[in-house]
Amino acid sequence: MKVTKDVTIGQLCESGEWKPFSDYFFTKMTDDVWNNTLEHYGFEKCGFEETLNRLKEKGDGACRLYGIYEEEEIHAEPDKEAVKLIFMPAGTAGTGKNPAESAARADKPYVLVCPGGAYARQWGIIEGLAVGARLNKMGYPAFILYYRTLQKPPFTTPLKTKPEEDLANAIRWITDRHEEFRVKAEGYAVAGFSAGAHLAAEWGTVNLGSRNYDLPQPAALILGYPAVSMDVFYDGMEQLSGPARETASYFLARMEGENFTRESLHTYSINLHMDEKYPPVYLVACKDDPIVPIVSSYIMKEKMDELRIPYQSEIAAHGGHSFGVADGTELDGWLGRAVRFWESVR
Repeated sequence: MKVTKDVTIGQLCESGEWKPFSDYFFTKMTDDVWNNTLEHYGFEKCGFEETLNRLKEKGDGACRLYGIYEEEEIHAEPDKEAVKLIFMPAGTAGTGKNPAESAARADKPYVLVCPGGAYARQWGIIEGLAVGARLNKMGYPAFILYYRTLQKPPFTTPLKTKPEEDLANAIRWITDRHEEFRVKAEGYAVAGFSAGAHLAAEWGTVNLGSRNYDLPQPAALILGYPAVSMDVFYDGMEQLSGPARETASYFLARMEGENFTRESLHTYSINLHMDEKYPPVYLVACKDDPIVPIVSSYIMKEKMDELRIPYQSEIAAHGGHSFGVADGTELDGWLGRAVRFWESVR
């Protein structure tokens, strides 16, 4: 299939060229997403063509899909069946280099990427696979994490802290197999976008981060338009009424259950659980983001300044939400700059 701006997500999934990865372009697929064209999401800025070509590569550099829970764990908690990792090895992938040159790229630290989607689904092709393909082009291996989500009400049982457990298990799973994957276990980075950036940001916190799982801290966190303070979202919900208020409440209810309060949500406010040992951060966001208010990133920056956490930030005037690799926008090349920051701090 020729990949053009007029191709729909549904057509990509039906073509069969990208199986089994097409199941992870958007998880928990809905009709609106199925019928949207690539142009709807920003054909040029999201790197669709590069990503889809990467997923079709064969041989040693081919991408591979893994489950990270054992059968007995899935039997005890069936929703763990949905937790997957897509490994995108560096090697020669997308670089045009020969196998001999790829040997120098082996045994590099990896990036674990957490796509966003309001903890309802994952926008995997934009905020996961495209990022992995671009990291591969830079010579770095990537793992895309599909953690547990909860799409529709009722929210009688909260989702949290299942995504955190999935992230921890993914790091442990990769660490145990790092020689097989030819990646370094140390010096890794965790990247995330929107809700996925909230999850990635939690990985550095005192209450829900790596230290609680007896796992090493990441060398850096790469955060795209992160949800940071739950007070911001609670206040936003309070300003609405009717169906709009109910819809806005879903993001918070997924975390804490339908009986959430402002105080109970503080468990998931990143800025309230950071200390001087928080990892270095590369932060990228846009002022015109209609989903995650830019004040969320400003709160994060203020806290990092207070704690003297090493960080760099890029705040663009325009670019909205879910810009992914952001080719041709004000943030063009941001991921390369984030990688250089990661290299400098690790």
